[in-house]
Amino acid sequence: MKKRIFPALAALLLLLSLCACGSESTAAFRTVEVIGTRYYSVICRKDDKIAAQIDEAMRGLAASGTLSTLSTRYLGGDRITLRGDSAAPADSAVEQTDAAGSTRQTLIVGVEENFVPMAYEENGVLRGLSVEIAAALGEALGWEVVYQPITSAEVDTQLASGNIDCALGFDPLCVNAERYSVGVTYMESDIVLAVRPESEINRIRDLKERRIGTLDDPALTAAIQGSEKLVKYAAGATAYASLARCVEALDDAWCSAIVVDSLMLTYY
Repeated sequence: MKKRIFPALAALLLLLSLCACGSESTAAFRTVEVIGTRYYSVICRKDDKIAAQIDEAMRGLAASGTLSTLSTRYLGGDRITLRGDSAAPADSAVEQTDAAGSTRQTLIVGVEENFVPMAYEENGVLRGLSVEIAAALGEALGWEVVYQPITSAEVDTQLASGNIDCALGFDPLCVNAERYSVGVTYMESDIVLAVRPESEINRIRDLKERRIGTLDDPALTAAIQGSEKLVKYAAGATAYASLARCVEALDDAWCSAIVVDSLMLTYY
């Protein structure tokens, strides 16, 4: 007979699993030091008229509590930093036309692929906080939303090519601010130097002549380069294609510590 978990118990277990978010450790990793901050923003092409409308709609979603509700659902608490404008329309359709004068019907949103809990595939369906925020944004604007999973390194080219209309949940460092419009920042997360709990690395200076692992993400790269102690003591950094590969390198001793977004470690 299958065991059933009652809703209240399931919610409690979820909260317990998320309580380490933003703390010094998770069940599988230990934070050595916080070295930076990753910002979750909306990015559009600079001259695209939808940028201002998206910002207005996002502020409306913040004011209505929609963003906070979604954050609590996926992160176990309200991590939203955006303070909404109560006058912003959170639930009214906005008509927008393209260069040819046709009424816009879809909004193609780039979300970060394979990033639990932001955007991930489950049973063939794309789910996650960024996915639901994009859906709420489309509803507020009155447009159908099409999701395009991309990496941080692809934001610039995907926007430039027109493959996406906006990127949701990416750090502004992903793009050249002279060419793109960085809209509202609605959430922040710590960038951490992390190790396994049993590691002998307790401070950055313990990394002397040892390599660190990270991901191909401009925000992570900037945090590493901006840490004087990491630059001084670490023997260098290797960027891996995914968090799984990064952790595998850590466990195989190809690197002695990893630099990642703390939200990723919480859900790994």
